[in-house]
Amino acid sequence: MTHWTEIAIFLVSALSGTLGAMVGLGGGVFMVPIFSAFLGVPIKFAIAASALAVIVNSLGGASVYLQHRMVNLRLALLMLVATALGAIFGALLVASAPVNALRLVFSLALYAMIVLLSLQRATARPVTTGPDRFQLAANFFDPAVGGVVSYIPQRVLLGTASSTIAGLLSGLLGVGGGFVQVPLMNVLMRVPVKAAAATSAYMIGVTVVGSVLLYYANALLVPQVAVPAALGVFLGSQVGSRLGRRVHGRWLKRILMVILLYLATTLLLQALGVPVPGTR
Repeated sequence: MTHWTEIAIFLVSALSGTLGAMVGLGGGVFMVPIFSAFLGVPIKFAIAASALAVIVNSLGGASVYLQHRMVNLRLALLMLVATALGAIFGALLVASAPVNALRLVFSLALYAMIVLLSLQRATARPVTTGPDRFQLAANFFDPAVGGVVSYIPQRVLLGTASSTIAGLLSGLLGVGGGFVQVPLMNVLMRVPVKAAAATSAYMIGVTVVGSVLLYYANALLVPQVAVPAALGVFLGSQVGSRLGRRVHGRWLKRILMVILLYLATTLLLQALGVPVPGTR
């Protein structure tokens, strides 16, 4: 791997981190397909590098969420086991899965993200009264509404079991499972979106550690890819979190949906053995 490739990995990661932070997705959804399809990085190495970047990136985000008391720690600790098991199983699959199978799964996940982005406006209202069997009721101050938002998570056991899917995709694809976990917690468990995003970021940062250790044990964590990727995503996310407030959300989502559509289709065609101009 040349120094020019490492520089390209850093630049792509920085741009991915910027775009990901602006729309609320991890940079891995852009990094993995670009690394593997256009930079010639084996997809398993790209997945492992992306997972490491998820940890680095989530540490900063989770610390801010904890500082503002947006993370529901009781709920996070309850769901961590299921999410971690899913992430570990997903990482084990990466080591033995055929390359084209990973491309196919990743492309389908990107198509799912496009659908979720298009439906992002639909949010479930929190439940504020009623039984709280597991004592998970919480509240946080939301500057957007100028007051405290209270909620009681619903269908806790079902939501906890379903979070295994988010962990599985996180370990299998090397991305944060927030694109599954946040809608799941909001729609199924009636947790407000901001609290769901904060709690998910906290959990993913912890659960992905197990996946990264498995990637390392299987010699998939290559420093020449992982280090510039982690640095690039971290710096890019810092820029994206600031730019996101100034860019019109509607147009930003449309642009990102087009990018995701192109990347998803590229991976799908590669998985099916169809040559795509400009790819490796």
